[in-house]
Amino acid sequence: MDPGELLIRDLAASDRAALAFIFSRLGEQSRYQRFLAVKRRLDPAELDRLSTPDHWHHGALIAFSPVPRAPIGVARYVRTGDFELAELAVSVVDEWQRRGVGEALMLALRDRALRAGIRRFSATLYRSNRGALALVRRLGPCSVTGSHGDVIELSGSWLRKGLDGEGTMREHRDTVRAAPGAGQSSAAVTAWG
Repeated sequence: MDPGELLIRDLAASDRAALAFIFSRLGEQSRYQRFLAVKRRLDPAELDRLSTPDHWHHGALIAFSPVPRAPIGVARYVRTGDFELAELAVSVVDEWQRRGVGEALMLALRDRALRAGIRRFSATLYRSNRGALALVRRLGPCSVTGSHGDVIELSGSWLRKGLDGEGTMREHRDTVRAAPGAGQSSAAVTAWG
C-alpha cells in the first residue's frame, strides 16, 4: 500500500466514534501491548479525553484507509513536564499493521510536534514488541532509558528529514539498543497517550 493513499488529518472531538471503532479493531495482543495490561474497552471518560487534543500540549492525528474510507489508526503526542519532550503513542488496527500506516502517522505527527516546539520524544513499550521497536528506530536516534521487567522506556530526538531525503529515517534504525530477548510481535507502537 502506498502511504500516500491514506487520509491523515488532525483528530477532532467529532472523531469519538472513530476512536471507538479503531479500539474495537485492535486484537487482544495489540490492546495488551498498548495498555501494558488487559484492556477490554475504553470507558466514556477515556474516549472523551482521547478525542479532545488541544493540538499544542496534546496533538493527535487519525488515519483513514483508501476508499472506502474507514478509520484505521491514530497517533498522538502528550507533552511532559519538560516543554521540549513528549510521550508518543500510535495504534493501528490489526488488519492494517505492517503496511506503513504507523510510520506515515508518526512522520506527520513528528512535523506537528516540531512546530509545537517538541524536540525530543519518549515511548514506553514491551521489549518483545518488535514492531514498536522498529518504528521507534525510524523516528530518530534514541536509547533505552529505563527497564522494568519486560517493559522498556525509550527516549530520543526527532530526525529532521523524512524517508526520501538525505539523512533518512532508515539510516538511524540501528540506534536503538534493542533489549535482549526481543520476540516477534504483530503490533506497531500501540500506545494511545
